Amino acid sequence: MLAEAVGRKLGIPVFAKDWLEAIILRGGLIEGDPQRPLGFTGYELLGILAQRQLSLGQSVILDSVATTESIRERWRAMARQSGADWRVIECICSDAALHKRRLEGRQRNIPGWHELHWEEVEELKSRFVQWNEPRLVIDSIRRFEANLPIAIEYCLS
Repeated sequence: MLAEAVGRKLGIPVFAKDWLEAIILRGGLIEGDPQRPLGFTGYELLGILAQRQLSLGQSVILDSVATTESIRERWRAMARQSGADWRVIECICSDAALHKRRLEGRQRNIPGWHELHWEEVEELKSRFVQWNEPRLVIDSIRRFEANLPIAIEYCLS
C-alpha cells in the first residue's frame, strides 16, 4: 500500500513481486521446472523491469520483501551502474497481534494470487536477513496518513 501511494504521488512506476508471480501462476509457466522456483522467477522479473526503467533514466519502486542479501546486492549494483540513487524503505509492524489481524483481513485482489496466512509470514521472517545499511524503517502501527509523507520525504532526500 505504501509503495503504491509513494509511486502515485511521485509519478514513479511500482513493480510488485506478488503481482508478477500471480501472472506466472495463472499462465502455468512455473510447472515442470523445479530448478526455477516461483520466488527466483519473481525476483528475476523485478530485476529486469528495474533495469529497463533505469536504462531509460527513470526511477522505479520495487515492492518486495527482498529476503536475502544477494537480491539486495544485485539491486544495489544495478542502481550504482545506472547512476541512480538507492533508497530502502523497510516496512514493519512492531505489534504482532495487530499485524496478524491486518493480515487476516487483507484483500489485495491480485488475480490468481492468495492472501498470505500468518504461518507463511512467520516462515518468511525465519529466513529474512536483517538489513545492514542505512534505510528508512516505517512502523505500520502508526497511521498510514502519518507514514506516507515520511516515506515521500525520504525518497526525495
